[in-house]
Order: sequence, then C-alpha cells, then structure tokens
Amino acid sequence: MLKKLLLVALSSIFAVALVIIGLLFWSSGEAFRGATFNKEEWAANGECEANTDDSCSQQRQRCPRGAMVQDLRQNFLHNRETSKSEVAELIGEHDTIVVVGGEQCEAHYLGMCSAMSLDGDSLYVCYDQNDTIDRSGYIRH
Repeated sequence: MLKKLLLVALSSIFAVALVIIGLLFWSSGEAFRGATFNKEEWAANGECEANTDDSCSQQRQRCPRGAMVQDLRQNFLHNRETSKSEVAELIGEHDTIVVVGGEQCEAHYLGMCSAMSLDGDSLYVCYDQNDTIDRSGYIRH
C-alpha cells in the first residue's frame, strides 16, 4: 500500500514538473513578439554599458528589446537583401559573436528574456559572402 501511494505521488510530481517545463518552453517565444520595432527605443535600451545608473542595469536585466524582434525580423531584416551596413545603421554595432550552426554570427543583446530570467538572450544575424543577411533569429546564452 505504501509503495503504491509513493508511486502515485512520484507520478503526480513528475507530471506537474512536465507541465511546468512545457509551459515555460511554450511561453519563452512570447518575449520575442508583440511590439513594433522602433529604432530610437532599440538604441536607448542598448546604451547601458556606459551608464552606471541602477535603473539602466535593471532595464538590461529585463527584455526591453525582445518584444521588437519579430517585427524587426519580418519587416526590416530581409534574407539575401539587407546588407551588414544597413543592419548596423538600423540596430547598431553588434555586442559579440556567437556560433550558430557552426557559423559565426553577430549578436545584439536583448536582455534576460526567458520566463525565469536565468539567461541572457541575443538577436543573431548571420551574413553570406556578399555581406547580406543569410539568416537571423534569437539565441539564449
């Protein structure tokens, strides 16, 4: 009887954990859509490095640029059309380089976009040999 009760309890805990993990994965994409891209707002939310103000540090911990990513990718960052210089003019210089699918791509920091704010996220942009966008997306570090 005790073994059966223990088995039911463990099964229930496992099921609840799976549901929570599933909801976190499902909601993680929500951070990357919902706002129209605004060049000035994008730039303002990326200027924290030179500023030591606490509000700026807290802002970068959130995901201030994340909600603009879907609109940015759909309406401004066009594969095989948008050049590297146009990307830099639009969203500024990249923050770092990330490897995506074995390829080095430029990354622009978005903030802490995960549902539990555990990892930083970046918009990545990969270019082809003509320095036009090959692909873009978001990556969790």
